[in-house]
Amino acid sequence: MNLRLSLVTTRRKSAEVIGSSRSIAAPVRETLALVLDENAPVLDSERDVDDVVLRLRGHLMELGHAAPDPSRPAIEKAFKAARQLADTDVPTGHVKARVHLRQLAEAVNLVLTELAGAGVVCGHRPECPSAENRDFQAAQVRVRRPEIGCSVLCNGVLVFDDTGCLLPSGEVVAPRRPLPLPLPLPLVKTGPRAVTS
Repeated sequence: MNLRLSLVTTRRKSAEVIGSSRSIAAPVRETLALVLDENAPVLDSERDVDDVVLRLRGHLMELGHAAPDPSRPAIEKAFKAARQLADTDVPTGHVKARVHLRQLAEAVNLVLTELAGAGVVCGHRPECPSAENRDFQAAQVRVRRPEIGCSVLCNGVLVFDDTGCLLPSGEVVAPRRPLPLPLPLPLVKTGPRAVTS
């Protein structure tokens, strides 16, 4: 089990080194997969369970910073239930600890689902690239406004019909496609015309 957790950590660190920016939802989903996926390995020791509980508590704190102000009632309710489970000590005994871990994972998953529904985190699979990635325009369209010539992507980027963009940071990205060339003017011959009879 420790090998799998270390692989997740290694992938996260390698993503930071390469410079690709991941949303806060990606590592949360990876940790949730360790608990909720049917094919996930069984946590063999109480230490493994404690490690995943600590990860989920940390993820819950990160998600709390991403929550909109003022929160929607459904988001507040999900956070309250998850924080209540996160604040309780892990029960002694391996089976009780695993049951507590499963309940905490389901509560954090509900928080993530509510935040995705509110548009705070990406709910798409695979996850949309963040606004800091080079391929930020590959994100799914969240709101399309053809009457004003723009769309809002899942990552918060405003894309205009001419492919120019406005990033959430306020940075302007110039259009990436060339504008159409003006049509050439027709040639007009001037001068005397020959008269034929």
